[in-house]
Amino acid sequence: MYIKCTSYLTVYNFCFQAIILYVEVGIKPQLIMSAKIDHDLPLAWEVLLPAGPALAHHVGCIINNTFYIHGGVTSHRSIIPSNKLYKLDLNGLIWNEIRVDGSPALSHHACVTMDNRYFVLIGGWDGQKRLSRVFIFDTVESVWKYPVDDGFAEGAGLSSHAVCLLENRDILVVGREGCLRTVEKHGNAYILKSDLRKMIFSYTKISDDNISRSGHTINTIDNCAYILGGRNDDFIEQLQTGFKSKEPIGELNSQFKSALSELNLKPLTRLPKGRRNHVAFRGKGCLVIHGGETFDGRSRTAVGEMYVMVAKPKVTFYKIGNSPVPRASHVCVNTGNRIIFHGGIAWKNVIYGDCYELKIKCYSDRYSLESDLEIKSIDGDSEI
Repeated sequence: MYIKCTSYLTVYNFCFQAIILYVEVGIKPQLIMSAKIDHDLPLAWEVLLPAGPALAHHVGCIINNTFYIHGGVTSHRSIIPSNKLYKLDLNGLIWNEIRVDGSPALSHHACVTMDNRYFVLIGGWDGQKRLSRVFIFDTVESVWKYPVDDGFAEGAGLSSHAVCLLENRDILVVGREGCLRTVEKHGNAYILKSDLRKMIFSYTKISDDNISRSGHTINTIDNCAYILGGRNDDFIEQLQTGFKSKEPIGELNSQFKSALSELNLKPLTRLPKGRRNHVAFRGKGCLVIHGGETFDGRSRTAVGEMYVMVAKPKVTFYKIGNSPVPRASHVCVNTGNRIIFHGGIAWKNVIYGDCYELKIKCYSDRYSLESDLEIKSIDGDSEI
C-alpha cells in the first residue's frame, strides 16, 4: 500500500520556498522558477513544518517519536557553532529548546542513537579545533554525560565525517580526520566501541587507505558499507568487511524500488557528479540520495537532485529527478516508516529551519508519467 499525496502539494512546497525567499532576502520568484525541476516525482518531499530553528551542519535523531537536533551554525560559512538542543514532538509538531547545562558547542559533527535513549555525538568543530570526543544526551534523565574516549590519534580530530551504528553496537567512523586546526585531512576508518555502563568509548583504526572525503555519507546494505560523495571524484567507495547496520527497514522505505519501477529510469552510464553535504538513506536493497553541493561549478548553491543506488546484482545508479526542494548540510532521519529532514542551506545560501517529510506517490497520482515508455537497461540486468 503506497502513501498517497497529490502533485499540488509538491508545487505548493516549491512556491512556498519562493515566497519566503522573496520576503526574507529579495530573491525574485521568477528567477527561482527558471531552475530545471521535476514537480511530479514518485518520491516527493512535503512540508511537515514550515518553521523552526534555522540551522545547518547540525545533527539529529528520532527517539520515542521525538525529533532531537543539536548544534550546527546559523549562517553560511560561519565558524561559530551553536550549543543549542531542540526537540520536536512529532505528534504535536511544536519545537522546544531543551535548556540543560553542559551542552557542547559543535558543528560538522556526527551522531547515532543507542538503546532508544541516548543521543550520542561524535567529533566535530568546537569553534577552535576539531574534536574526537564523544558527548551523550540522556533523553530519559535529560542530562548531558561526558564519557571517556581513547585510541584516537593524538593531535587530530574529526569534522564533516560520517558514522554508522552497526548491529553489534559498534560505531563505524569514516574521516574526515585531520589536524586540530589546519585543513589537512585524511580518510581513515575507525571502529568506535562503547561501554555505556562505564561511559567509555574506544577507537580502533581499521583502515588508513580510504580516500579523503568531507561531507560524505555512509550506509550499509547487507554486509557492505557504502561511502558516497564528499569529493569531486571517486563518488563511491565500498567497505566489504561484514558490516551490518541498524538502520531500519519499515513500511515506507521497503517500497522505494517498487515505486520507482513504474518509471522510465535508465541506469546511469557514469557515476553521479561529485557532491558533498548531501543526505543518503537506506531502502530495501537500495540507497536514496538527496541534495548537496556539487563541485562542477554549474551550481553555486544547493541542488535538489535525487538518485537511487541499487546494490544488486551490481551497484547501479539511477537519477530519480530534480526535486523542487534543494538543500545541503541538512539533517535527515530514517525510522523505516518515516523519513524527515530539517534545516540546511538552500537558495542563495540561505539557512532554513523548516521540516520536510518524504512521501511515496501512487502511479495514479502522478499526472505527467508517460505510460507508453518502457523501463530500459543498458546492461540488461540492472533494472529497478
